[in-house]
Amino acid sequence: MRIVTSREFRDNQKKYFDMIDNNEQVVVMRKNRSYKLVPVSEDDMLVDIPKEYRCDPYEISPSGDLFWADKRNIEIVKKAIENKDNIAEKLNSADDIRNFLNQL
Repeated sequence: MRIVTSREFRDNQKKYFDMIDNNEQVVVMRKNRSYKLVPVSEDDMLVDIPKEYRCDPYEISPSGDLFWADKRNIEIVKKAIENKDNIAEKLNSADDIRNFLNQL
């Protein structure tokens, strides 16, 4: 296990990432806290999306927003786009808009 300061890590990031890639443990010490660096696997998601619904958010959004990492969200948006003409036809007046908003 290699223990380094945050400054040492910052100055030599490539070296330490390479060590981690070679299954070596690296701990970064910063003030009164320590951080263990580990690679993220495909199963490690920052959000709880069932595996069958996961996809690469960068295929949809240049920002990689995690909303787009869920296939169910993509389908909802696609359906809304397909039905946009129907929504526009229904919202012809202020009353139509009020009624629509009240239904939300």
